[in-house]
Amino acid sequence: MTQVRTASASARRPVAGAGLRAEPASGSAVAESRQWAIKNVGGGLMIAAAVLVTVVTVLYDLRGEPFPMFTREVNYALSAAVAAFGFYLMRTTRRLPTWLANSLPSGAAIVICLPTSVDESPDELGPLLLTWPVTFAAAVLSARVAWTTAGVAAVVFAVLAGLGRGVDGLVLWVEASASLAVVCWMVVRVQSQAMRLREALARLARTDALTGLVNRRGFDEALAREQARRRRGGEPSALLLVDIDHFKRVNDTWGHQAGDETLRLLGGLLDTSFRATDVVGRIGGEEFAVLLADCDPDEAAERAQALCDLVRTQAGTWEHPITVSVGVAATPEPAPTPEELMASADAALYAAKAAGRDRVWIEPATVPVVE
Repeated sequence: MTQVRTASASARRPVAGAGLRAEPASGSAVAESRQWAIKNVGGGLMIAAAVLVTVVTVLYDLRGEPFPMFTREVNYALSAAVAAFGFYLMRTTRRLPTWLANSLPSGAAIVICLPTSVDESPDELGPLLLTWPVTFAAAVLSARVAWTTAGVAAVVFAVLAGLGRGVDGLVLWVEASASLAVVCWMVVRVQSQAMRLREALARLARTDALTGLVNRRGFDEALAREQARRRRGGEPSALLLVDIDHFKRVNDTWGHQAGDETLRLLGGLLDTSFRATDVVGRIGGEEFAVLLADCDPDEAAERAQALCDLVRTQAGTWEHPITVSVGVAATPEPAPTPEELMASADAALYAAKAAGRDRVWIEPATVPVVE
């Protein structure tokens, strides 16, 4: 016989849908790492481009020849401004806007192209140096930004090389464009493969190998995201802790293989018994957890009871029948921390087992209850 300790027995939505599988890693650390790379590598790229213009200008000045396009002062001023911007990027703690981050490679490519027009004799060094911003864009930003940078570099190089050497300059432009296209394609492909590998590893790190559900690490991250959503004024949510009753008997009587098969069967049942917006995980041993999004205490109790009844019915036909006890914790105002919510659900689960197992118990106790 089951028992639900809850504030209301009013009917709610039936249990339906599919549980959410292992989720990707939290994006905050990845975003911070990407910002660091953009500012430091991008800043270094701008400084390198400024140094290139300065060196060419100094060499040109040492030869005592006039500048064909810019004056000495303009070149030095441009180099100083670009270098100062590069140092600023490397030192600033501010988050760069997307448009600025995406513009850095193209800006560096244009600056690198300038020595081509200064000495009127572009050589093979130009195509080599132009691979810097293209590689940076493909490795740190995105394929779209990388191809845009390659296009900008090709156009600017074509104009300046054509002005400097005419037909010879255009021949060099063909070589430069081919080099940029090959480098861009190679780095984009490598980065795409690396991204898929990182995503696969992230999923594995947050997936329980036995059941395919999220593990404790992935579930804790989901709880943290839910807390952040609640603090922004989101709808209430609830946490279910599901524990197999007398699971030790299964292992002791039929062996651990039977226990593993029981865990897999229950994991599959849970996975198909909840909505896509809910998070279902195995958080340790024979204990599972379900994070119910947009779910008030009454509905959480109803869905927990439906789950308890479903397991009793479905698992009764398994080779090794089981029942489950379910502890339910709601999220009243103010929103509890993930640790508090987990502790509340754990206390409810303990109470459900102490009351006889195969039943549902709901927290918090501050809500008026009807036995």
